[in-house]
Order: sequence, then C-alpha cells, then structure tokens
Amino acid sequence: MTRSDANYLTELLASAESPEDLQAVEELLAEQERAERTRDKWVCRTLAEVAEFFGLAVQTVKQWRIESPPMPGADGKYPLREIVQWRLNKLAGSSVLDAKRQADLESIKLVNEKRAMENAQKRGLLIEREEVERDMALLWSRLAARLTGVADRVTTLVPADLKATTKDRVEQEIRIIQKEFVDSLGDLI
Repeated sequence: MTRSDANYLTELLASAESPEDLQAVEELLAEQERAERTRDKWVCRTLAEVAEFFGLAVQTVKQWRIESPPMPGADGKYPLREIVQWRLNKLAGSSVLDAKRQADLESIKLVNEKRAMENAQKRGLLIEREEVERDMALLWSRLAARLTGVADRVTTLVPADLKATTKDRVEQEIRIIQKEFVDSLGDLI
C-alpha cells in the first residue's frame, strides 16, 4: 500500500460517523491487505528467489538480466508473472529461429549430398539402378540354372536305394535357398 492510500484510508476512518461507515472502512482495509498479500505472493525480492522458482542457478538468472530484452523487474521486486511471460516469449521466439536454422541446415545438406552424388557419378563410382537390376536378373537366371542340376548330380554320388529320397531332399533345400534369395533381393530392390 502506498503512503497516499494509507492516508486516504486514515482519513476515511477518521470521518466515519456511523457503525456502517466504520464497517465499510474496515472492509476496505481488509481488501487492501489481501491485495498486498496476493501481489507480494508472486513477487520475488532477490534473484536467488527467482532462480529457486525456476529451479536454475543464480548465475543463469543474472544472465537473463543482461539479455535483450532483459528479464522484467528491478532490484528488490521481480514480478514472477511478468518473468514467466517474458521467458515464454523468449522460448517461443527461439523455437521459431531454431526451426528456421534446422530447415536451412537440411537444405544445405541436401545440396551437398546432390553435389557428392554428381561427383561420384562423374568419377564412375555410381551405377544406375536399371543396370544393377539387369545384372542381378542375369546373375539370378545363371544361379537358378546351376541349382536345377544340383539334385541330379548329387544323386549320382549316393547308393541306388537312397537316390529318390536324396533327390527330393536336395530339391527341397534348393527351393528353400531360392526362396531366401528371392526374398533378400526383394528387400534390396
């Protein structure tokens, strides 16, 4: 309460002529006291109290005082509501800047990757996808042709009574190998 507020209330008290006037002045005084307690509840007196409120080191809060714009408040009176709003504004502004910086960095990375790929292609270090797919198809057809004859070649090495069982077993293993190979090619392409 300021000195003029106190003087005004004292004058009102002195001019009270009835119990109702006195009651009204007392209510004004009580209201004034509640307002002061509420106002002081959200005002810190020291930078250490501000730091404690935010769970930070005092040095961090001192740094806030010299930032642009500086943290609101003055020695002995640091309004927490204003400081919280100031901090939110700073964080919101910095996240926008961070997002722009991140986008700029991503753009630079993409340009650099494109240049690296162009240089690798000029040096013959990159192969076109169609060329790789064509070579893989040729390799697969050669491998499949070789695998189909394996069962017949293996059965010539076993006794006659085991030939049918051995041939079935080898062909089953070859089908498993072919399926695994096809599946792994699908993952690559």
